[in-house]
Amino acid sequence: MTRESELMLYALLGIPVVVLAFFLLTMGPIGWFLAAFLGIAVLGAASVFGEDEEPTGPERVNCPQCGSRTAAGGACDYCGEAL
Repeated sequence: MTRESELMLYALLGIPVVVLAFFLLTMGPIGWFLAAFLGIAVLGAASVFGEDEEPTGPERVNCPQCGSRTAAGGACDYCGEAL
């Protein structure tokens, strides 16, 4: 997604959300309840449908000689000992 399309998405979704939030908050206690309910529902949906996988780097192990954390395979980056 390009930067411009991302900004347009935020504008197209954000402006109506701000208007709806303002309307709900000016309604009084019923609107406050609805605003809280909708906010919790949106956060719940974001957690359910959000990305679960975190980026992982190369596998790392501890060097048996010096204990330094280094990439698996090859040699230790700190002491040069073969892994």
